[in-house]
Amino acid sequence: MQDNPAAGSVRSDLLERLKALDTSTASDGLAELAYRRAREALERALEEARAIRLQAIEDARATREREMTALLASMRNLRAAADAQAQQVVREAELQAERCRNETAAESRKIVEQAHADAAAIRDEARAIHESAVAIRAVAEAKQAEVEAIEANFNRAVEAIARRLGIAETPPHGWWAHLVRDR
Repeated sequence: MQDNPAAGSVRSDLLERLKALDTSTASDGLAELAYRRAREALERALEEARAIRLQAIEDARATREREMTALLASMRNLRAAADAQAQQVVREAELQAERCRNETAAESRKIVEQAHADAAAIRDEARAIHESAVAIRAVAEAKQAEVEAIEANFNRAVEAIARRLGIAETPPHGWWAHLVRDR
């Protein structure tokens, strides 16, 4: 990592001051000793500042890693919660669909049962109508046979009367039809 420019200018400023002290008191041994001690103290301070800065950078990186790990764990938890919620929604939809199928099947069975009951009622009614029609037809055929018998008896009787009266010509369809058609 590079040093901070502000720290670099402070450092160079302190070195310049120490050099200025060095040139003005170069002959004095005590001043040189103080200069060396000050220089060593400055270098130690700069080294400590560098170590502190590196430690701060390392702490920031570790903090970012912890935050990233916590964020990833939170995202995993959110995803798990979303998956659980989606599964719950799917289960509820499946239950609702099953209920709808059951209700529809029950309604279908009721409709089919009602249709069968209606068909049976219509079939019974049709059978009764058919039986009634057969009975009416039998009665009608009996009445027709009776009318034909009466007509045949009438025709024989009128023919016998016509022969006694001397009428030799008989109508082709019988006397009853001749009398009824002519009117």
